[in-house]
Amino acid sequence: MSLYIVTLAEMKATLGIADTVDDAVLTDWLEGVQGRVDGFLGRLLLEASGAQEILDGGETSLFVKRWPIESVSEIVINGDQDWTDANSILDSDDYLVNHRRGSILYGRGRSPWPDALQSIRVTYTGGMFNSDTTAANSYVTESDRESVRRAVYMQAGFEWRNRETLGITQINASGVGKQVGAGVALALKGKTLLPEVEETLWPLKRVN
Repeated sequence: MSLYIVTLAEMKATLGIADTVDDAVLTDWLEGVQGRVDGFLGRLLLEASGAQEILDGGETSLFVKRWPIESVSEIVINGDQDWTDANSILDSDDYLVNHRRGSILYGRGRSPWPDALQSIRVTYTGGMFNSDTTAANSYVTESDRESVRRAVYMQAGFEWRNRETLGITQINASGVGKQVGAGVALALKGKTLLPEVEETLWPLKRVN
């Protein structure tokens, strides 16, 4: 994982760190916070071009993991997962895209997608932050981006300043955990994020 919400330089400036002694440790720390933010939101914030997801049918909407959706390049419906079958590729006028919500409707939005498990493959570009922390996605609002950045500043700043007494497990987007610090993180009360951070992020969670 690479940093994409807050850069190392930005975080160091906030913490008042002028040297490079702890750069590697702080980078790992920030990556862990990014992963926990993704986990709390139930979405992947890092923008990806040509991302592919295989989804189930049967519902009115398909919901992808990276949103807002910038564009959809291909949707294939095939119960045998033969993604190369030209007859299974939908025309662009066979579906509607709700870019900001990250959902795709079948037809004109009145009928469910064909009901079969793992039978729909969506290829698309979406996400809130790209790798150089700029908003390439035209459907991303700056207020949403700033909310996420503020949450990372709060969480990472709190943990770094209290790193000697916190027993924090950093979870990245792949679900890999690493224990850092020592002691018990009483301020987190058994959670992976501060209550104030969760409140800041809550409006960005998907509620289907």
